[in-house]
Amino acid sequence: MEAMWSRYLPQTSVIRKLLADGALGDVRQVFADLSQRGPSDPAHRQRSPELGGGALLDLGVYAVQFSSMILSTPTAITAVGELTDTGVDAFSTIMLSHRAHAQSTLISSIVARSSSMAYVTGTDGRIDLVGDFHNPTTLRIGNNADASTPVEWTDPTGIKGYEGLSWQANAAARYIGEGRSESPLHPLDEVVQIMTTLDVARAQLHTAARSCCNG
Repeated sequence: MEAMWSRYLPQTSVIRKLLADGALGDVRQVFADLSQRGPSDPAHRQRSPELGGGALLDLGVYAVQFSSMILSTPTAITAVGELTDTGVDAFSTIMLSHRAHAQSTLISSIVARSSSMAYVTGTDGRIDLVGDFHNPTTLRIGNNADASTPVEWTDPTGIKGYEGLSWQANAAARYIGEGRSESPLHPLDEVVQIMTTLDVARAQLHTAARSCCNG
């Protein structure tokens, strides 16, 4: 089981339920941005190729898994961005195409901080995750047929920040107790597909960097 704690937050269950109930209609777009300003020390793990550094592996994985949960496996992957002097991706934008005329735009950075928000739009409605979407946060749920103030949902437990890791720990304990070897909310096949998407994106960034330097 991969420790993707965002999958186990109560807000994620609410999003799943809204999608299953068709509250958004046909989903057309997913947007997620997780950008932070990390240490500039070239020996830091975020900057080290040997330690799996780079924005995509450290932060972009949260955006990719969010897209995967909603729109599943992409049919096409395009990535643009730049590398640091140490050779890891400093920032990037991944554009994914999906079946049924849907797309994802996923941003990550280790050199500049953003609001780190996400949203899902459909033919009938929209969900906004207000700031640091991978943490416990507030959802704003709007209906395209009603221009009034969106409905807001906030985790009633009041758990904030990394205290939200407790939801993942509880789920792991429950699954292990049930004799499961993988999580039904984040199964192995999906984990592998998410990593494949990240690897394809990283390869495109490095190929573009080599072409630029050699040109």
